[in-house]
Amino acid sequence: MLKNIIRQGDKTSHGGSVLSGDECFQVLGKGVARVNDPVSCPKCGGHQTIVEGTSTTVGTNQQGVALEGMKTSCGAVLIASQTLCQIKIM
Repeated sequence: MLKNIIRQGDKTSHGGSVLSGDECFQVLGKGVARVNDPVSCPKCGGHQTIVEGTSTTVGTNQQGVALEGMKTSCGAVLIASQTLCQIKIM
């Protein structure tokens, strides 16, 4: 199954957005979001973090890549804004 890669600025099901991504690893000009990257959450208030990611890692801290449908620490679902770059998951 192919899943769209989440990037900085992508939205969540709670109306928030991904606040940062790996600036050295970009997709279509935006940093790729990873496990532990912050997201805003207007529903829960404040900032949360991405808690799900792939076994494929990127960046200096080797964090898992966030994909569409994965969740944040408050249970929000990540929504990709692009459909051109995907990762195959089993």
